[in-house]
Amino acid sequence: MTELRWGLLAAGTIAGHFAAGVQESEHGTLAAVGARDAGRARDFAARFGIPKAYGSYEDLLADPGVDAVYISTPHALHKDWAIAAAEAGKHVLCEKPLTLTAADAEEVIAAARAHDVFLMEGFMYRLHPQTRRLAELVASGAIGEVRAVDTSFSFDSNPEETARLSDPALGGGGILDVGCYCTSLARLVAQAATGEDVVEPLEVSGMARLSEHGVDEYATGLLRLPGDILATISCGIRLTREDGIRVYGSRGHLHIPRPAWIHPLRTPGTSQIILTPAGGEPEVIEVEATQGVFAREADHVATHVGNRQAPELTWAETLANLRTLDRWREAVGYGRPR
Repeated sequence: MTELRWGLLAAGTIAGHFAAGVQESEHGTLAAVGARDAGRARDFAARFGIPKAYGSYEDLLADPGVDAVYISTPHALHKDWAIAAAEAGKHVLCEKPLTLTAADAEEVIAAARAHDVFLMEGFMYRLHPQTRRLAELVASGAIGEVRAVDTSFSFDSNPEETARLSDPALGGGGILDVGCYCTSLARLVAQAATGEDVVEPLEVSGMARLSEHGVDEYATGLLRLPGDILATISCGIRLTREDGIRVYGSRGHLHIPRPAWIHPLRTPGTSQIILTPAGGEPEVIEVEATQGVFAREADHVATHVGNRQAPELTWAETLANLRTLDRWREAVGYGRPR
């Protein structure tokens, strides 16, 4: 286990969640924060007791007292700053999606490899005990042969307050912002069911309502995964839906009404998985998380930093998910104005 001194590259809302997680972690400390506005960086540093605040990302990366950086800029900036961090010799935890496309991710991975630094995409839900328990239940045959997955992550946002979600140049839309979770989850279920380390869909189709700028406001995808598993994945930034996960098998189904990616489950506490055998009564499986998910994420990096990849979120896993998102966005006509 390596003790890591963290630098936060950006000082927005999600950076605040991660900063609180580092404070809760067992093997991380907050060393510095960088923002494009020095006053914003100072305010953020004061809020979390961070000793150094920089008015530029370049200054943050030049700090020898920073071992690892957490990147939480808008999606479109992830690639350039992840590469810059690797070139500066910093280990990298970058918020999802790692980049806008799989081709861009390959460039980031090449930089991490060339400069011998750790790199992980920040899918924090994958590390939550609820997600791990779901995969265990699927792999154990608790519902027999897995045949279908339905999952949704959708919300209604205010366009004036979430300009980044409306701009295709910034990687706006629901597919990249929250549909990436649904894609990742469906693939995880297929991996648990088939015993494969990484799987990609054999077929991808989808439909979406596009904005006047060509950004997907809400979308649904259909995946045919290995094992002939069919997945329906739904997401949105302009539509509130009932979020959840359902996995159907030949001998029952699993239901998670509150997935680990929603805000209330990011802190320590109990969550549920409902197992209903075919013809039987539902069984509620309680899953206890003793550590917040961002603290868990920081410690996960500290555990695996010497290996340069994390076993649950390998570079191959990241590329497989982004290739799927590329195909989904192509299927819905992303970027084509109405």
